[in-house]
Amino acid sequence: MSVSLGLSSKSKIELEQRRQEALCTAERCMQLLRNDFGATEIILCGSLAGESPWHWHSDIDIAVRGMSKDAVWDAYSAIEDFVPHWLKVDLIPLEFAPSYLVHRILKKIPMPDNKYLALKTRIEDELKSLENTIQTITDLLNQKDTIPQVALIPALASYIADFYSGCERISERVVVYLDGGLPTSKDWHFELLKQIAEPGGSNRPPLWSGALLLELDEYRKFRHLERHIYKIELKPERVIALAENVKPVFDKIKSAVARFYQWLEQQAEQDFN
Repeated sequence: MSVSLGLSSKSKIELEQRRQEALCTAERCMQLLRNDFGATEIILCGSLAGESPWHWHSDIDIAVRGMSKDAVWDAYSAIEDFVPHWLKVDLIPLEFAPSYLVHRILKKIPMPDNKYLALKTRIEDELKSLENTIQTITDLLNQKDTIPQVALIPALASYIADFYSGCERISERVVVYLDGGLPTSKDWHFELLKQIAEPGGSNRPPLWSGALLLELDEYRKFRHLERHIYKIELKPERVIALAENVKPVFDKIKSAVARFYQWLEQQAEQDFN
């Protein structure tokens, strides 16, 4: 699954060249982690390891064992010196990662061979990650009367942005697996949201629609704002309102995903037959 479907021959070649450059970069990262930061176990995972389709916005995902949190932080700084500007590296310390993620990386929970069931599993993992983010937002809201606003608002804003990023990763999974790749335009985040709201490849139904689509677009806009202005400039009442609405939005997301699961399971059954 190194090259996305639905691309021109030229685009496929360029995407494969990009993957090869990422592989070379990953090898250099792993040597650095082993030699300079004492990693005792290093596992290349994710799309670069062939666990999901490689696409234009794929990252390097590396799981490590034997590194302290400080060592991981220092390693990021060292890696920045040679990683191409277009490529992001995610380090996953196995000692501190959620158990479901560790089991997936160590292949204690096998990934289905069928692409529809594999996609369903990927979405399930993203939902688990979203639940952790929502719990943190809830904990912060429960303490909003005791945490100074100068600390509360930036913290909430950061996790609200993480919430939308998790929702976006679900959209990414779907269009990469089924539509042949992500939008490549400059405003691809907005284009992705539009794309997932329409029928797509393999006759897939829309994932987000109606009021949920509009609400997710508000979180997308907020994430853009959170990334591009000083957090002290954010309006506290707006941040708190978005934080309080995360759980109701997530309930709608779970309902939409449950309907999408039914379609995925139907497609998988047809493949088996």
